[in-house]
Amino acid sequence: MTTPARVAGLRGRLPVKPPGERFALKYVHEYARAPLPAPSYPVDVTGGIPDDGWLMLANGPDPTCTTHPNGLGDCGFAGRVHYGMAKAACYGETETPESSDALVAEYLAYDNGQDIGVNLADVLLAWFKAGKIKAFAPVDHTDPAAVDSAMAEFKGLYVGVGLTSDANELFNQGKPWTVADGQQSEPDQGHCILKVKADGQSLDGYVTWGALQPATREWSAACLEEAWVAIMTEDEAAKVDMDALLADISALGGTSGPAPAPAPAPVDHKSLLEEFASVVRVVAASADRDISEVVAWLASHGL
Repeated sequence: MTTPARVAGLRGRLPVKPPGERFALKYVHEYARAPLPAPSYPVDVTGGIPDDGWLMLANGPDPTCTTHPNGLGDCGFAGRVHYGMAKAACYGETETPESSDALVAEYLAYDNGQDIGVNLADVLLAWFKAGKIKAFAPVDHTDPAAVDSAMAEFKGLYVGVGLTSDANELFNQGKPWTVADGQQSEPDQGHCILKVKADGQSLDGYVTWGALQPATREWSAACLEEAWVAIMTEDEAAKVDMDALLADISALGGTSGPAPAPAPAPVDHKSLLEEFASVVRVVAASADRDISEVVAWLASHGL
């Protein structure tokens, strides 16, 4: 069996907001009911998904995407689907990932028809409002232990990175991303990926462009610019004070969508008919009344 060729895709993560504009959310460990367990290495939350089984999801050349087979910068949306795949695999659930066409349509609708990428914090809030995720919170991306602890607890970590100039070449060759030769995070190479592995010594593992990509721990330290957990249905048992977290998200102007309309009260058809008959009798018995009163009564009852 021939292993599919690795093909690097596109970017699409907009820069992190400046400090004064960032969401007033605490780190996820500060919402924990008890301290999150320290990472027990090696950490692996791929759930058994093969290294080449993660789907491109239109974030690069993708023949399954009929509308944009050459790809778009929808890495933020692809990252959410990859996150859901990891959680489902780890919890032993059957997951049917969103199709590339459907994900592209969702991404372009979010960006008003333009392929301009997303700010991760903003899109997480939008997904919360739409009910696609239960909650979200940042992780201190400068603390490797905190990053790996959150990754283990929430079965993945949604991260924003600045790729190096040789990222495509190394990905295509299946080689780890590294900064050993002086590579640097490029400010115009913002990308969203999912962290799913860490050995605690030399290598981390990320999902992007339909595959698992290794990276050195030094690369992670140099290139990670933000990290988030997204709490989904599978995480209901996570050790987080959801009331406190949801209160802080709501303070940002977020809600989990409009409250469902109350169920209509059951109709008492017998009483309704009796009331209607009474109106008809009153109108029929008086020369000063006309059919318009019957019509008005019907309208007032939605009939």
